[in-house]
Formats: sequence, C-alpha cells, structure tokens
Amino acid sequence: FSMTNKEIVLNFYRDVWNAHDASKVAQYVCEDYVQHNPTVEQGRQGLLNFLKFFFTKEAKHDIVLALEDGDLVAVHVYVTFNDGAKAVVTDIYRLENGIIMEHWDSVQK
Repeated sequence: FSMTNKEIVLNFYRDVWNAHDASKVAQYVCEDYVQHNPTVEQGRQGLLNFLKFFFTKEAKHDIVLALEDGDLVAVHVYVTFNDGAKAVVTDIYRLENGIIMEHWDSVQK
C-alpha cells in the first residue's frame, strides 16, 4: 500500500508541524529541498533551522483544504500561534517518489 502525495503532505503536517517534531523532517523532505520562500534557507537543513525558531511559537495548523494534481499538493491552512496571532497560509509542495522536493507559500496575517 502506497500513500498518495496528498496523504504524505497531510502526514507531514501531523508529524512535524503540529507535533512540533523536527526529528521526522528527513522522513518527508529531501536533502537538497528547494525553498521558494526567501526568508527560509535552502535545503533540509534550512528548513530545520527555520523550525527551531518557528516551534517556539507553538503554532497549530488547521488544514482547510488539500488538493493534489500529479506531483503537486496545495494546502490551505489556518495557523494559530500561542500569542493569539493568526495567519492564513497556502503551501504548495512538489513531490518525487514520496518525498517533498520543493515548496512555495503565500502567507496572509
């Protein structure tokens, strides 16, 4: 049984973003991950560096919609931070062989 790209991305939110667990990133993200958000460094290590800071905000990600089109998955997410701040985020991921290769996002506070 193999998972769809959408299921993999949804598990990535569950296991990493909502669990605040960076130890599982390598399970989901390739080493030379391409990051299109200019505020986050390239590669898996860049994401890990970002998460170290981001997890201090204890954000909860509520997925509103997830769409899959071939190797692309788009996720519309409501994010609530521990200080009460909120954001609406659209993340787009490109996967290859069950691994996240590339990421784009749009964030609205």
